[in-house]
Amino acid sequence: MLVTGYDDRQGCGYVVRTGPHAEADTPGTQTVSHDGLRVVATPELAAMLRDALAHRPVALLGWSGPEVPLTLQEQTMLGWLRYNVGGVITVEGAPEPG
Repeated sequence: MLVTGYDDRQGCGYVVRTGPHAEADTPGTQTVSHDGLRVVATPELAAMLRDALAHRPVALLGWSGPEVPLTLQEQTMLGWLRYNVGGVITVEGAPEPG
């Protein structure tokens, strides 16, 4: 999955790549690993994700919940980006709902 967005709170754009999209090394990105999964993200988003995993490891899957444990699984990451971080602009290779 490849997600681009803009975080108004941080005042910067972000990119996160998971699964096959995370295979290639891209200059200017950082890898975040958790429970055997990894994502590659822009530095600001990587820092935000590490902080969330350490201090508030939950994600929303919709505007009214439910709140679930934050993992690097694609569906959970997409929910975290949409409903906790905000600013999602494009999603390529989104997981099937379920």
